[in-house]
Amino acid sequence: MIEIALAFQDKDGQYAEHAGVVLASVFHHTSSPIHVHILHDASLTEVNKRKLVRLITKHQHTISFYSITLPEDLLQILANINSIDMWTHASMYRLLLPALIPADKIIYLDCDVLVNMDIAELWQIELNEKYLGAIWDQGIMDVAPIVSAKGLNPEVYFNSGVIVFALNNIRQNTNWYHEMLNFLRTFPDVTMPDQDVLNAVFGANYLPLDIRFNSFNMAIPDHDYNNKIVHFAGDEKCWNKDSSGFALYRKFLNLTPWRAFKAKLKRRRRKVSYVKQRFIRKSNRRIIYRRKIKIIRTRISPVSLFQLKLVRTIRRRNGIVINTRIQNQRRIKR
Repeated sequence: MIEIALAFQDKDGQYAEHAGVVLASVFHHTSSPIHVHILHDASLTEVNKRKLVRLITKHQHTISFYSITLPEDLLQILANINSIDMWTHASMYRLLLPALIPADKIIYLDCDVLVNMDIAELWQIELNEKYLGAIWDQGIMDVAPIVSAKGLNPEVYFNSGVIVFALNNIRQNTNWYHEMLNFLRTFPDVTMPDQDVLNAVFGANYLPLDIRFNSFNMAIPDHDYNNKIVHFAGDEKCWNKDSSGFALYRKFLNLTPWRAFKAKLKRRRRKVSYVKQRFIRKSNRRIIYRRKIKIIRTRISPVSLFQLKLVRTIRRRNGIVINTRIQNQRRIKR
């Protein structure tokens, strides 16, 4: 059975959907049985949790949820790392996989990837004595001096968006967690905390994998996504409508429970909009109709000259209010 892990915080309710799309893309291309491990915090709602379960059971796979609270010693260190606010605490959940998941091996996937191939190909790669298998980061040369300053080699620096962890091999190194903490203490100015830590602790003993298992969208010529795991690293995310990967994202979204919800919400909005428009039209007709009645009534109201002298009316002339009855009385006296 293939073991897959995803980790996210879901404060705005969107990342559960993105995780569902990732899983749908995996299920669409493989017939192998899969066990999914979801690492989350309290922001994952019961509604979204049930949708994930529906998606998994529909394809006859299994799922486990892990409500994560980071260890106190790690939280104390992260409090001094400014970049963690950009990446969130959920990015650090993958560091705890050896302590959390009772499996020999696991594939970790970010929520901004689309799996457009059979993930069994990645699973079947033998890691032997390596800690993990990963793919060279295709954008690391843009920040090579920053990485080098942390003692990391950009030539072999791997990306943490798609990783095959050999959990048993990592657990045999009993100091793996303390080595992570020591690196973060030494370099509180890290710009990519989880990725830098993984490279620092496991980079000397990892298996470089084919780039098609973690192809950056910006590095793919002509956006040929066939037989690849496409990673939308950077600002362009596949769920953005102007993204080159939006069509592929939409394709897999339609295979999830979020598709039905969005379609229902869209129909409801259309109905509300239609009702509002009809109400506005009717209201406008009533206003116009009432105005016509007022105009007609004004025109046919009979007023005699005698009544006109007695009726107390107020008119405005040059900004001064004049009582016409008093004015007429003064004329008579004269």
